[in-house]
Amino acid sequence: MVASFQLIFLPGLGGDARMLAPQASVFEGLVVPPWIEPERRESLPEYSARLARTVAPRPDVPLILGGVSLGGMVAYEMSRHLNPKALVLISTCYTREALAHHRRWLPLVRRLPPASFGLAKWLARPAVRLASGWPVEIRKLAVDMFRRSDSRFMSWALAALLDWHPSRPPEVPILQIHGRRDRVIPVGRVEVDRVIPDGGHLINLTHPAEVNRCVESFLEKLAL
Repeated sequence: MVASFQLIFLPGLGGDARMLAPQASVFEGLVVPPWIEPERRESLPEYSARLARTVAPRPDVPLILGGVSLGGMVAYEMSRHLNPKALVLISTCYTREALAHHRRWLPLVRRLPPASFGLAKWLARPAVRLASGWPVEIRKLAVDMFRRSDSRFMSWALAALLDWHPSRPPEVPILQIHGRRDRVIPVGRVEVDRVIPDGGHLINLTHPAEVNRCVESFLEKLAL
């Protein structure tokens, strides 16, 4: 069933392909493209258009485009250029209203130099241990991905997503999966299809079986 689709998913901010390992282990051939370097003051839709040009979907297999958090927002914008069969959005959103509670950060974020993320990376381990409640192995992975991330990309991405004006929704099916306890993008601000009752923001890592079942069921319906 899964072989009848090509899956291209993007990780969240501060993450890399390892963030989607629980999905790659189930969905054979899932591709996680690397981030490209953003241009100065580039908008999220502009960046997504350039990233889409680096992706080479198979012409003989329908494309399923997806992502986690920031990756889902970029995938949403990339859909205008890649014509996917459907979108899979995990712990993310595609309306300004869903991010409205973060907008007060925008003036501060734009003043932060990329070097400030060096301090954040140094503090990442104790901060994640105190705030997340994640299992040890997921905490270690999250900290390692964040410490290896590009500070310049992080600085650009935060400002870009807080100033994001989403494009019109594509005319394709969208599966939106969210955690009931997501504190980054509260579930009450998002129209979701599947809710993981005790899930937080990184549900694809903390609740991989539930997320994968949702995706599998969605793909089965698309294949009919």
